[in-house]
Amino acid sequence: MNVSFEEIGHISATFATDSAQVGTLCKMAENGKVAPCEAGNAFCGKVESVRKGFAGVQLHGFAEVAFTGSAPKVGYQILVADGNGGVKVHTAGKSYLVVSVDDSAKTAIIEL
Repeated sequence: MNVSFEEIGHISATFATDSAQVGTLCKMAENGKVAPCEAGNAFCGKVESVRKGFAGVQLHGFAEVAFTGSAPKVGYQILVADGNGGVKVHTAGKSYLVVSVDDSAKTAIIEL
């Protein structure tokens, strides 16, 4: 039996951007504008689309994210941006619910 978390609680919004890339995590850069995260940054969402200087960003719901370093554990984990578009486990910051981890693919499904 497969379990799917797609589209559960999914909320997205459009923001201006100069450099956001699809599939990566982003942060607020200024009023109404997002930018890629640097290592250790808190993130606001996952970029779903980029077109003509605007980014569609998933702000809530379950999202698959790449991770570097130690694999997050299922349950609540403190996560920050890894500087490469994904996340890494950290000792301080916001706690996210991790519902699935794929060690071989280096991905996790988290609730934003």
